[in-house]
Amino acid sequence: MIRAMMIIGGGALLVALIIYALIDCGRTDRSQVRGVPKPAWILLIIIFPVIGALLWLFLGKQRKPSTSFGPVTPQPRQAPDDDAEYLKFLDARAKREAESRRREEEREAELNAQLDEELRKMRQQRHNKNEEGENPPSL
Repeated sequence: MIRAMMIIGGGALLVALIIYALIDCGRTDRSQVRGVPKPAWILLIIIFPVIGALLWLFLGKQRKPSTSFGPVTPQPRQAPDDDAEYLKFLDARAKREAESRRREEEREAELNAQLDEELRKMRQQRHNKNEEGENPPSL
């Protein structure tokens, strides 16, 4: 029973390794592939699954060289209000939003003016009809 579980577990690990190698090879930029072209690596991984996957992981892709010894110290992050690029972005966004609001207000004022004019015309027509003796419905 334990032997069967180890065989199944090992097989699952090998399948995961092969799938990882295929996805990694497919997503790797062409300029980082070493040795043979990327389609050849994919074929190698498919035809010789375990050996092809291991070869890809150890030989097929350029690794980023480590430039320092010891632990990597992350660069301190800049606060958003100190970042000039972010401040430019916020300023441009604020200008776009202000322009959009201004256009909306102008459009709203224009529509209100049109509605007022229509209402004035309707009242004038009602007034004219009242003078002629007709009795139109009130607005």
